[in-house]
This record gives sequence, C-alpha cells and structure tokens, in this order.
Amino acid sequence: MVHNRRLRRAARVATLAAATLLVLPLAACGGGGDGGSDGQVTLQFNWWGNEDRAKVTEAAIDLFEQKHPNIKVNTSFGAFDAYFQKLSTEIAGGNAPDVVQMDRAYLREYAERNALRDLTEFVEDGTLKLGDLTQTLLPAGKVGDATYAIPIAQNTQGVVYDPALWSKAGVTPPKPDWTWEDMLAAGQKLHQDSGGKVAGFGDFGFAIDWFDIWLRQRDKAIYTDDGKLGFTEADLTEFWTLTGRLRAAGALAPAALTTQLDGSIQNSSLIKKGVTGEVNYDSSFTGLTSAYGAPLAIAPMPSDTPKRGMIAAMSMAYSVAQRSEHPEQAAMLIDFLVNDVDAGKVQGVARGMPANAKVRDAIAPSLSENDRKVYEFETAVTSLLLPTPPPQPKGGGAVKAEFQRIYDEVIFNRIPPAEGAKRVITEAASQLG
Repeated sequence: MVHNRRLRRAARVATLAAATLLVLPLAACGGGGDGGSDGQVTLQFNWWGNEDRAKVTEAAIDLFEQKHPNIKVNTSFGAFDAYFQKLSTEIAGGNAPDVVQMDRAYLREYAERNALRDLTEFVEDGTLKLGDLTQTLLPAGKVGDATYAIPIAQNTQGVVYDPALWSKAGVTPPKPDWTWEDMLAAGQKLHQDSGGKVAGFGDFGFAIDWFDIWLRQRDKAIYTDDGKLGFTEADLTEFWTLTGRLRAAGALAPAALTTQLDGSIQNSSLIKKGVTGEVNYDSSFTGLTSAYGAPLAIAPMPSDTPKRGMIAAMSMAYSVAQRSEHPEQAAMLIDFLVNDVDAGKVQGVARGMPANAKVRDAIAPSLSENDRKVYEFETAVTSLLLPTPPPQPKGGGAVKAEFQRIYDEVIFNRIPPAEGAKRVITEAASQLG
C-alpha cells in the first residue's frame, strides 16, 4: 500500500515520470530518496502498520516538513509480513527506502547483510540524540559496537479482551496472578456462553514471540545471549500440547481462524469476532480497539511460575538503509520522530509507549482513553518486566516464519506436536547456520 502524501506533488511526480523510466537502472544502485538540483531532498520512509498508525505518522511528517522545507518525505506502509517481503526485495534490488521501520527479529540479519547503515557517526555528531531514551533499550539497536537502529517505543505483552463479553458470561476479569489453567477455565466458559460460536482466545501457539514468553516464565528463551537456540524439542512439544488442550476445549480459536493470522489487525481473530480476547503487544491496543468497535481491556500474561515472562521490549525501531543517498537527512527524520515533543503528541502510542521519557511525560495528560489504558498498563506491570533481550541472531526472521508454517501443520492435525517441534528445531538449526 503506497501513499501519495500530497496532491500538491502531483505535478512534480508527473514531470518526473518520463525521466524515472530513463534512469531506473541507475536508481537501483542507490536509496529510495532523491535530491534535486534546487537543494530539495526527497526521502522514502516505509513502515508496517494500519490506517490509524498511518494517520498519525503522516501528521508527524507534516510537522517535520514544516521545520525542514527542503526535505520532502514520501511514505509507504503495509501489514507486517507483506512489509518485510517487500523490503527484502527492495534491498536485494539496491532500491531500499531511506528510512525503514525495523523489527528486532530482523535487525541482526539485515545489519550483517550490510543492508543497514551504522548510525554511530550521527549519534556522535549530535544529529541523533539518545539521552532522553530509555537507556536499557539502546543495546537492542546495536549489533556488536555498531548502532543500526534507534528505538521508537517500548512495549510489552498482555492479553487484550472484551470486558463486556466477559461480564455477560459471568467470567471474572484476569487477575494479576492468573494462570494458564485460569485461562483454560475462562476460555471454556466464554465459549459455552456463546453457544459454541466464539472461542475464548486467539490461538497464541502460532507465534514464536508468545512461545518465548512461556519459555521466559521457565528461565529459558528462544535464543541464548550468544545467538544459539535456547529451547528443546521437549519444551516446544509441551507448549503446543498446552495450546492443543485449550483449543480442544474451545478456549482457543479453531484452526480455520488461526491460519489467517499474518500480523495485521484486520486478520486478528479478535477483530473477526471469533474470540473474546487474544495475546498481543500493548502497542497494538489502540488500533485493535478502533477496529473492534467496542471497548477493550488488557491484562498481564498468565503464568504457572512466579515470572510473567513479559519483557520490556523495543517494540520497533528506525534504521537507515546502507545505500541511502541522504543518510544525514534520514537521521534527522528519525531524530525528529523519536525526540520531538510535538511529534510525540501527534503520534501518541501508535507504535507503543514512546522510548523518550520527555515525550512520555508530555503526552500523558492528553492521552485518549485507549492510549491511557496502555500507559496505565505499562505503569502497573513495570516491576514484572524482564530486561530487554539482545537482537535476535541472523536467521531469526526465517525461524519465526517457519515456526508459524509448521504450527499450521499441527493445528490441522497433519502432524502431532512432537513432530512439529522436531521440524522447528531442524529448520532453526538450518536457518541459524
């Protein structure tokens, strides 16, 4: 999905169209932006998200362009999976956007492929100011000694649910110390109250991120600090046996809903009204509520151990493509979006709670009802959160995709959980090399 941000640019775009065809082979050797002889610079900025995120992002870019009239920013966004498929193609073709929104699952991989620019020089010369950012998030943007990503926001994980449906079914809202068995009991009752039409929760077994939470409740993780696999076949078999037990009881969504999950809000089982709640990042809460059309609430993750397994995560970050022709201006855009208070007020918590402390304090009094719920949730669970993990190893993105693909085989009963777990371990070993 590509947005032409300005109708007032239409004439310029039309004028350039013929020239673009002539220079296309050369364009493949540089970044996504361009620079004119009149001193104007055009940046290409791509991200993943929904229409709500797009709206506030465009508003923030308007502010940036007002302060920097010599820089114009073109934008494009899409759903998570489609975004990274397109980005991979663009990078392979040498025509990546100047500024990219980066996920921790792919950061190390893209950095080690020399697809991202080391931003250290812009940190050192003051173009990128990191002093007001949550300092524990900064290592998540580094690979070795190089800084490849600037944290945009921090988030954590929880269970988003419809409190009205829970009340109607006579189900008590999740308590801070609720367990997986409590989730099973709640899901069963919610399923039964709907006459079997709605499941309790979205099936969280599809995502390696949610498996990681379950592991961290047991002092393990998907990856060790040195980038090796941190779990066994037995761990994943136990996890997928748990989700299978919940699914059989109606506490989790059926396979037909789960197989549609692609990271987009529109394909969420909750938005499709097939469940009453789902595991998600709190940075998605406002967008989910908007798409759902009724009030939602958010609760901590269930756990059978003293740990909730929730992490203080770098929800996403901004990076600059290695081949950007305008890296300084790209760094200026990142700095503005992350540090400018007015830009922060416009963006709210569309990407998660801002990583900049001054921005967080500035937006708190004026947060919308849904954004305030996120703010209050993060404040309430701060003491429960585990430290930000380092970037995932090269191949982590592919492992994430294979994890979901193999889970499809499990939920459609083509293979048992143990066989699925064995295949994940084999695929992960191959991808991690």
